[in-house]
This record gives sequence, C-alpha cells and structure tokens, in this order.
Amino acid sequence: MIKWDSMIKDDDFIRHENVPLTKEEIRAISIGKLQLNGEDIVLDIGCGSGGMTVEMAKRCKFVYSVDISEDAINTTLKNLKKFNITNCKVIKGRAEDIIPKLNFNKVFIGGTKNIEEILNRLIEKNTGKIVANTIVLQNAVKILNYFEDRENYSVNIVNVVVSYGKKAGPGYMMLSKNPINIITIDKII
Repeated sequence: MIKWDSMIKDDDFIRHENVPLTKEEIRAISIGKLQLNGEDIVLDIGCGSGGMTVEMAKRCKFVYSVDISEDAINTTLKNLKKFNITNCKVIKGRAEDIIPKLNFNKVFIGGTKNIEEILNRLIEKNTGKIVANTIVLQNAVKILNYFEDRENYSVNIVNVVVSYGKKAGPGYMMLSKNPINIITIDKII
C-alpha cells in the first residue's frame, strides 16, 4: 500500500528500457522546490516514465504531462493507471507547440531539447515558478544564461549527487548516480 504523503519507490514504477525515470531522491527535492499545493496546475515537460507526473498529481489539482516520445507517453499512461491517478492529461508533442494552448501556474522540466524556445513560451505565459532538472551541463548553462539579464526572475541552482550503499565484503561502499542540476526559477512580483 502506497502512502500518498510519501514518495513512491523507484521499483514500484513501471519502466521501459528506453525511457528515463527521475530517481526518488531527486523527485523529492524537485517536489520540494515546486512548493506544490492543492490548487496548483502543473505542466510536466519531458515526462519520461511519469515519475514526476504521478508524484505531482498526488499533491496538486491537475497535471499536464508532455513528451515527444511514444514510449514515454505509453509508460506514463501505464504508471498513471497503476497508481490510479485521474487528475492528469498526457499529451504527445513538442512542448513549445503545446504550451500556448494550456493554462497552468507551475512547470517542471525533466528533460527537453530546444530549452530556449520552451523558456520563451513559458515567459510569454507569465509562468510564476519553473523547476528544471538537467543532467547535461550545457542545458543548465543555457537556462542560467537565459535568465541572466531578466531582473524580474530569481534563479537558484543546486547540484545533487545521490549515492547508494552497496555491500562490499565486510562493509559498504557508496556508488554514485549521475549528478543532477536542479534549477528553480521564480517570477518576482
């Protein structure tokens, strides 16, 4: 039985070999950075396996989940069904084409191409909070550079490395996963 106030374990999600899943610890930090409440409508860009989609939907009013990959869309749909999530709409397509058609107040970016074009669309929509996770350093730099001269936005970045213990002889050793950059962008009112 899953408690809705706790994070879902990675192994509980349905997975597809070609579709990434945001790890539990990174999901927890990202959820915290989004500061979700029961009235939020969130756009999940690059939904992958739907880990963030499911976790956000447990905590907010509604989630739009977008990905260009058919495998990602199908995996997200399977996870929504598995966890009985009904306050979500999954959309296949390019985020930059879909953003103008939706109404939301917060955005999670889990993976994407064309980040500057997506940010342009989000700024046009007057988005108040954006949390972006990047593995690729160049994408983090693009986001930071994009907001460098925008005085009406506050930008914070944290680099997170999660290590898991593995039994090694009489003790344990720590094995690290890829470091993740979590960038939080807030519109200053």
